[in-house]
Amino acid sequence: MAKYGVVAVGGNRTHLEGYARSFAADPRCELIAITDEPDLPEYREGLNRLLASELGVPYLPLDEVLKRDDVHIVCSCTDIERRGSVARKSAEAGKHIYLDKPLAGTVEDARMIADAAEAAGVVNQMFSQVLTTWASAAKQALAGGEIGDLSAIHCDMLMAKGRPGTVPEGTVRRERPSNGQFTHVAAKRELFDMGVYPITLVTWLTGQRVKTVYGITANYFFKEHASLDIEDFGALVLTLEDGTVASITSGRIGATSHPRSGQQRITMIASDGIATFSEGEPHIEVFNDQPPFTTPTVHPFDPMSMWSSTSRDVQPLPKNRWLPFDVTPENADIKAFIDCVETGATPQVTARDAVHHIEVILAGYESAARGEPVDL
Repeated sequence: MAKYGVVAVGGNRTHLEGYARSFAADPRCELIAITDEPDLPEYREGLNRLLASELGVPYLPLDEVLKRDDVHIVCSCTDIERRGSVARKSAEAGKHIYLDKPLAGTVEDARMIADAAEAAGVVNQMFSQVLTTWASAAKQALAGGEIGDLSAIHCDMLMAKGRPGTVPEGTVRRERPSNGQFTHVAAKRELFDMGVYPITLVTWLTGQRVKTVYGITANYFFKEHASLDIEDFGALVLTLEDGTVASITSGRIGATSHPRSGQQRITMIASDGIATFSEGEPHIEVFNDQPPFTTPTVHPFDPMSMWSSTSRDVQPLPKNRWLPFDVTPENADIKAFIDCVETGATPQVTARDAVHHIEVILAGYESAARGEPVDL
């Protein structure tokens, strides 16, 4: 019999498509229901019910499942704007919470989640890339002194999805401070959505908080982002507490721009050398008579190819010409979270850690709007 009952908040066209299946596949867990708050837009409730049907579990009201003694874990993957209230309710009900990234759309909501989790004493973790094999190798090299004393660090997180080259000619990104709106059907704010990964990696690797942020945002690739007046690319230069300089790039760069999922890479500059760690290295290249990958058909409800449920509709060719030797299991982060629930250990990236990531991202938007560095 499973030790932990799990309810998952959200539905299709969110990362819950993968999270819920990973929890359901873990023998320590039983997926009890898909759930969410009441009075949702019709399309969102429909997508939630669709995922429940695919997984063979009921779709139940959030307030109802939070009262159940057989529910121990809540996996929260709601719209950004509702993440604070859902996670707070879950923590206050005494449930351990596994949180989608980014944590929330405002610093206030992020702090509310962290405060509620700590007050309730529940295990809480935000999804990140820190448990990937390549990030773990970077951590080991730095902690073991293999490259000496760190002086600078750079991290790229550039996703190879979407059809590039469609942004209207002459488009110039003019940033404004965030208005708190992050949920769009056609595209995501990429400094927010992808930037959280490298910011998390930088702070996790160094153990340092960020002191100053200088940011830029841009429209380089996609008409979908430009039409929504949101960025498809963002870059930050950061100064850490101990004076170390860090930089990150984040965004989407087109489906055919990379032989795998995209450029995911850490470069560390230190006193004894420079070391680079990448999701795709080392790898072998495969040459055969299979047709090469091409940009998939654009799905009207998912032009950036963000979700597996919509990818099933267009059936893109696999990217199988570049095969890394060591691939991180898809369930690695969730497995580590369940390990922490079992042992009471503190996860690698908690809600309290993630509050600072939101502070950095929102300061990046402010810096890009003002054209000057912002102090935290």
